Parts: sequence; structure tokens; C-alpha cells
Amino acid sequence: MRRLAWVLLPLCVLAGCSSASDQPETLHTEMVPPPDPFEGLSDVVAEIERETDTEVGVALYDGTVLTQAGSLTSLPAWSTIKVPIAIAAEEHCEYGEDYIEELTEASIEWSDNDSARALWDCMGDDAEAGKKVGEEIGKAGKVVEVQGAFGTTDWSFADQARYAYYLSTRDQDQTVIADMHRITDDQAYGLGQLGIPFKGGWSDVDEDGSWHTRQFGWREGVGIAIGARSAAGSYDDTMDALDKVAEAIDAGTDPRADATAAR
Repeated sequence: MRRLAWVLLPLCVLAGCSSASDQPETLHTEMVPPPDPFEGLSDVVAEIERETDTEVGVALYDGTVLTQAGSLTSLPAWSTIKVPIAIAAEEHCEYGEDYIEELTEASIEWSDNDSARALWDCMGDDAEAGKKVGEEIGKAGKVVEVQGAFGTTDWSFADQARYAYYLSTRDQDQTVIADMHRITDDQAYGLGQLGIPFKGGWSDVDEDGSWHTRQFGWREGVGIAIGARSAAGSYDDTMDALDKVAEAIDAGTDPRADATAAR
């Protein structure tokens, strides 16, 4: 062992060996995740439901994380489905380009039903058109079975938020997306207050007398889908609810803030 020690000594000198006390201290950095801007959203939405006497659904998707709040997870698509109809028609409809743009403008900007029906009919019978519109929605990764009475198609808020995120990654000068920036003033409540591309849909429901209002759009890389149902059949109450939800999203809800900050 003495001989081995003598052999190692010159090696230490040549290699610049140092004692443990001479080694630099290792720095330990604690990784702290960034704050969730929508933490506390469920509490705020629950308060909005109580204030407006409505049921509310909210979904937000940033390409990775899905955030949901409210007592609703889905509603019929109503006129929000005019967006994928118009985009699918651009690809599959044989009308002239100018006429397609004219129908798209009316379908999106002021939600004209006859124009949306013309775009739908141009893609074939109900089964063919439904398949093409479903494929357009499916580009976001979730397939939706589109019915012939296309406005009554069930479209969950989660799947619509994913589709909204997908649209946020597309060319923002695309005709349909550009029209979503020009929604008529009388429909510009809720997400329309935020200056973002969006589309709304609404209807009463004969079976139970309720009223539904929903919207979807995107902001800063986050797909947004929101909706409200009034069991009493009040359009005004659903608009009020969506106004408050949009304000909460705009604020990036803070769990330490009073829920009334969303009012």
C-alpha cells in the first residue's frame, strides 16, 4: 500500500488533484412552474351561474393543456358550425370564388342561415356535406359527427376549443378567419368584447323552453369555447353570462381575487 501511495502522488501533482474542500459548491436551482392564469376559473364561473341564473360551460386549450369550468360540457353547435362549413366549402364547393366569398361573409359576419345552407348544399347531399364538415373539424384531432340539420349537431366545448386552437395556427388572412374579425355589432357581446376573431350561435329549444347561446374564438394562442343555457328561456341572461365569462378570461382569473372581479 505504501508503494501504491507513492505511485499515485506524482499523478496527483501532474493532474492537479484537489481536496473535497477545494471543489466548487454545486448550485441547486428549484424549478417553479409558471402560475396558471386560469387557476380559480371554476369558482368564478360558479358565481356567474348563480348571478345570471344560467348554466355555463367554458373550455380553454393552448395546444397542450385543456382547462374546463362550469356545469355544462356541451351544447348544440347552432351557428358556430358555420365556420367549418364555410372553410370546407372553400375546398369542396364548385360555386365561383366571388360567390363563395359573398356567401361566407353573410354566413359568418351576420350569421345568415340561407347563405350557410347554400354553402352546405354545394358540398353534396346531407351525408356528403356532413362528412366534409366533420373532416374539417377533425383536422384539430377530434372527430365530430355533423348532422343534416347542422346547427343541432352536438359539439362539446372541449372539442370546439381544440378546433379554435387549430384555427389560431392557420393563416389569419384566410377568408373565413378574416370575416370572424368583422362580426356585426349586435352579436359582439361575450368574446366580441375582447377584439378577437370569434363566432356565436344561439337558439331557443322547443322541447324544454330553454335558450342556448355559445361562442368560440381564440386569443394569444389559446382556443376558447364558452356557452350558457337559460332554463327560463332568457336570451338576455345568457348574453349577460357570456359577457361575465369573457371578462373573467380577459382578466386571467386569480384565485386570490374576489369572484366579483369578473362582474
